[in-house]
Amino acid sequence: MAEAANGLQNLFRVHGPRPGERLAVPASPAEKVTSDQVGWVRIDDDFEYEALIAHAAFLADPGDVELSPLAEPPADQDQALAVVRAELPRLGRELLATGTGMLACSIHEYLSGPLGPHRAVLRLKDGPGGELLQFAWDVTSADFVQVEATGREEAMAAYPFGAQMFFQDYVALLTGRLQVWDVAGGAMECWHIGRPLDSLVYAFFGIYGEHQRPDLAALSYVNLASGSTAPVGTR
Repeated sequence: MAEAANGLQNLFRVHGPRPGERLAVPASPAEKVTSDQVGWVRIDDDFEYEALIAHAAFLADPGDVELSPLAEPPADQDQALAVVRAELPRLGRELLATGTGMLACSIHEYLSGPLGPHRAVLRLKDGPGGELLQFAWDVTSADFVQVEATGREEAMAAYPFGAQMFFQDYVALLTGRLQVWDVAGGAMECWHIGRPLDSLVYAFFGIYGEHQRPDLAALSYVNLASGSTAPVGTR
């Protein structure tokens, strides 16, 4: 990242320290930043080389990435669904103030022509009974309402903004067993119009990040310390 940042501008020097590298920043801007290596950190060169090879192969041919859940399915599906339903009005109100929400309110046409009040959709896979739950964001009420579940391609054609994740992961997010950064890293997929920052995933960062929901962040740390997060699956 430092190399890319330095290639894009020449106003200042960006430093990207490696594990164990220590930077000494001088008081005067005219002096150079110096670095040395602490003796108690060693890099596994073989593992790093293998990881770089795997990374390069993925970039050359990423293929189809299959989402997998991170959290255990809730023991009480009905109670978990009640938690989700209780959260949706707040999510709808919070979304209104994000860049995603403001852009969604400002557009009036999409792929198939004029848009109705439903501008975004939240799709939760493997809900109670294994069903897909689909909730549309209504800009006239700033609330999410349940609608008939459709295929992903149909949803992408009908809604300018969408997010798809596992029901159990969303419940874990709302109950402090996962953080939004965990879910968005490999268990959520989104589509959107506009800039990358207009995606629903960035709206979720703003709505559920620890700066906005310190209560959930604190609860997640308590659960992590007690070993009760129990994430499953792979990224």
